[in-house]
Amino acid sequence: MEDKIKEEYMLKFEAERLKLKEERQARMKEYWMDLPKFEKPEDVPAIPHVDEKEYREFYVPKLIAAGAIPKADLVNNQFYYGEYRNANVGKWNAEENVFEHWRYKFGFRLDTCNHFEDDNGFALFVPIRLANEVEIEEYLNTK
Repeated sequence: MEDKIKEEYMLKFEAERLKLKEERQARMKEYWMDLPKFEKPEDVPAIPHVDEKEYREFYVPKLIAAGAIPKADLVNNQFYYGEYRNANVGKWNAEENVFEHWRYKFGFRLDTCNHFEDDNGFALFVPIRLANEVEIEEYLNTK
């Protein structure tokens, strides 16, 4: 008898978990439908883990519409200001197809990350504008 009660409880729990997950995904998609313009890096929402087709067809265009700079518009060796977990300034390296930035991990070191259009499962840089001289100077004096 206890096994049957336990099984019913587990089925009920799993159904509730799936319902909450679907509701959360629907709220997230609704937020992204009317994504406000980006003014500062904190305005860029966390990029969800979804399948590649949905990411390319829905999320990438929404990021661009909100002010993220498309990869095709980036200029080699130009500093950009945007959202990345380790830095708000990154220098576009067109030859390597990555952003370069200084990162502190057991000391300062040069690190790279992908543009948001090139999601590789790791943190992505979302550039929202060119970095100004003060931001670049502050960034370069970090190390």
